[in-house]
Amino acid sequence: MNNQHNDNETPGSSRTFDRDVFKLLFKYVFRYKKLVAISFLFLSILTVAKLSSPLLTRYAIDRAIIKTGVAVYNSSEPDPLFFSNIIKKKISINDSIGFLFQFQLSNISAKEIDSLARKGIISRLKYTLVNIPDHLSESLSNKLQVVQGKYSLPSGKNYFLLSDDAKEEFSVQEMMRLRAVDLNQIFIILIILISLFILEFYVSYSQVIYLMKLSQNSMRDLRTDLYNHILSLENSFFDKTPVGKLVSRVIHDIESLNELFSSVLVALTQDILILSGISIVLFVMDVRLALAVFITFPPLVIVTLIFRSQARTAYRKIRSAIADLNTFLNENITGIRIVQIFTQEIRQFSRYKIINHSVFAANIQQLKIFAVFRPFIDFLRWFAIGSVIYFGAHEFLQGRVSYGLIVMFLAYVSNFFEPIADLSEKFDILQSATAAGEKINTVFNTPSRKEMYSDPHSPSDPVSPFSGEISFNNVWFSYKPEEYVLKDITFTIKPRSTIAIVGETGSGKSTIINLITGLYPVTRGELLINNKNISTYPVNILRKKSAIVMQDIFLFSRSVEENITLGEPVDKQWLDHILKMTHCDHFIKKLPKGLDEMVMERGMTFSTGERQLVSFARALYTNPDILILDEATSGIDTETELLIQDAIAHIVKDRTSIVIAHRLSTVRNADCILILDNGTIRESGTHDELIALDGYYKDLCTLQFGQI
Repeated sequence: MNNQHNDNETPGSSRTFDRDVFKLLFKYVFRYKKLVAISFLFLSILTVAKLSSPLLTRYAIDRAIIKTGVAVYNSSEPDPLFFSNIIKKKISINDSIGFLFQFQLSNISAKEIDSLARKGIISRLKYTLVNIPDHLSESLSNKLQVVQGKYSLPSGKNYFLLSDDAKEEFSVQEMMRLRAVDLNQIFIILIILISLFILEFYVSYSQVIYLMKLSQNSMRDLRTDLYNHILSLENSFFDKTPVGKLVSRVIHDIESLNELFSSVLVALTQDILILSGISIVLFVMDVRLALAVFITFPPLVIVTLIFRSQARTAYRKIRSAIADLNTFLNENITGIRIVQIFTQEIRQFSRYKIINHSVFAANIQQLKIFAVFRPFIDFLRWFAIGSVIYFGAHEFLQGRVSYGLIVMFLAYVSNFFEPIADLSEKFDILQSATAAGEKINTVFNTPSRKEMYSDPHSPSDPVSPFSGEISFNNVWFSYKPEEYVLKDITFTIKPRSTIAIVGETGSGKSTIINLITGLYPVTRGELLINNKNISTYPVNILRKKSAIVMQDIFLFSRSVEENITLGEPVDKQWLDHILKMTHCDHFIKKLPKGLDEMVMERGMTFSTGERQLVSFARALYTNPDILILDEATSGIDTETELLIQDAIAHIVKDRTSIVIAHRLSTVRNADCILILDNGTIRESGTHDELIALDGYYKDLCTLQFGQI
């Protein structure tokens, strides 16, 4: 296929952002719109909760703990230029005096505040606003009257303005009683903050649960669709694609996409909401202090762009080195017997050390880049904090900002730089996931087989029963364009007859089998079964009516019985008959669990002959109309081969059989023997007819059996 992916390309060589990858991800995520809505609802609540804590802290400091501000004299004419809007926010102490919190003066410059003080609109002294408790002792009430006359302004019914000098006249206990209303307010704010933290914990927990449900459901569907698509691909795709890479697509690459969604995209969305919210709050509260924070932005953007470029290069080197290491390990562990037989351990270990060191060097380079990026982000954070403290102190001394505002700014600055500091980790995940998504998309973009399928249990089975007649009419076939493996092949296999195909390796024998079983489409010409073109048959029914015993035996990691029946209903009587016929019963009886004995990976605990016997029983269990034996007896000893040939003599009587073999002893009784040579039919006929021709077949017989 022209669109096969190039696995030599490492993930690091991919783009940081690929629209097709994100379209693939969101295609599956938005299948679960309800979970998406709930997850982002929790995300919004969590963002609001995180933004609310510093605001509440500031409120507690400015309105309940410090409560510093200036007196406003109502008898004076308010200045229309500076004070018309602010005067509306004052708290009335009595008929002649009001109060403004210090943070309410943040939008007025120091010169304007001094001008208002000179005009007698506001006081120069700072006062603390005290809410007079409902039940105040007579002694404390009298003391307030004394203090009022000496240090403070005339009080009102509900409020009292206390200067800094007046505070020294009261003991700690007296101040606690005077500030009882404020203490109650602080307690209420504390309860609200604790409730907010509990809500944040619950929402975070719920968000994780729903987010994991969303991501796992999405990845399950993606994994299912990808595997289903792989099953539908042309066999030429598997000829060119290593199995390990497909396993990596289904497992590791999809997990990378899962991590991209759950760890990067959702966190990035939350980070954007928090950063936007903090920016808006800072500029609304105090533009000057906000600018002092955002002065760090130009170097932050420049450093992030440089980091992104350097990190991509380093990441590419790491992925390339890891790919080389994986390839080396896969080859050497798979071929460990060859390594040991030819005493290549020392040489291979030396090569391993070189490749392993390249992985080490690439990782060290990446660590150096991160070692500069993270500390620089921390430096910018502390620079921003220092700017807030420095400029905030100046603003505070000028009477423009409050303690609470400075504390709030410091809290927001810390929250602001946290997601930026995590950028390195998110970037690494984004790179890996984007590369993984590109490879998954490459598999999805590979065209599926254009084959018909039908319900095998349907009563209107279009090909039941099979007579087994097979006709090749001028068939040409190539795996690669214009490189023909079969060239103008024409022959007919009569129903319930046995045909043998003989030829050198690469002559096209197995290709004929691949065409009959529908694994590959005919390039040119026509292939008929039951006088109908093979392309008109549903492929699942076609293969259900035929069975093949291949030279390369594959057994699944299941029980012996499951390897024979392959999920079909178990007919014990027929199964026992097949086991006896193929002589599998001899070695199965010796197994500790018999038919329930588990087969290890690829049947490595069985001998080659035993694996072929199981494969032979598997083919016969379906009672096929067409039986294909592709070098089925090549790994079996002579005695076992004679037993199987005896069984075949009985089995092939009622079905069309095709036998491919190098051992001519297995084909001499066939109704017809085809001799293939370089993709063409060189000779055909019965054994005796071919011997009489005194040609290629007779030469083969002479080589194997001696003088005939």
